[in-house]
Amino acid sequence: MLKEKFAVLTLVAAALLCWQVAGVETVNSGIVDPCNSTASSAAGVHFICPQGDGEALNAATTPNPNMTISVTIHDNADLPVIGIPAADFWLIGCADLLLLCGGSGSINATAATDLLGQTTITGDIAGSGCDTGVRVVCQGIVIGNGACAPICLPIAVRSPDQKNTVGGPADGLVGPSDFSFFGTSYQSPPKVYFACHDFVATPVGPGALYGTITPADFARFGSHYNHSC
Repeated sequence: MLKEKFAVLTLVAAALLCWQVAGVETVNSGIVDPCNSTASSAAGVHFICPQGDGEALNAATTPNPNMTISVTIHDNADLPVIGIPAADFWLIGCADLLLLCGGSGSINATAATDLLGQTTITGDIAGSGCDTGVRVVCQGIVIGNGACAPICLPIAVRSPDQKNTVGGPADGLVGPSDFSFFGTSYQSPPKVYFACHDFVATPVGPGALYGTITPADFARFGSHYNHSC
């Protein structure tokens, strides 16, 4: 009898071991898999401010389209991960050049992931700095990171706060150092063009383009002067 019980237990243990070795990659884990998850958006320029009163991603203004970010989260079995809280999503700069006011709470998803594992990000980033694009982070995992090609969304983020009092990186305050830094490229032409200071497409209206730094950019900078996190 003992020998028979031992044989049964051995078979059960072997079956479990076989499942762990061969089947773990095909079982729905419910854990975010960056390689099976996606994020997408239209391309454009997104103006932000440390105070959080810049532009919303979904606010289409010439020549920028609606830049709502659509996100789909799947697990290792490529099945949707349902009910991930909105606060578990945020954005970072592709070159890690953004300072987020309040950390990950500076911008979150509009809702928890639905039955398809989908949600959107539509708000305004409360932050500083200048970056050529953004990445979506979900529960601390950068979507498309690791063995997969990183997903850098083509949303250029620009803030009037780009320097601190000693000329270093942004510090969360639009202050005198930022004003001096802005002056290095205002106006352009004739000064050398610096995209991070190009906050407004001109001329205003149809046909507006980025590529010059004009009084319109100065006015936008001035309207956010002394704003802080």
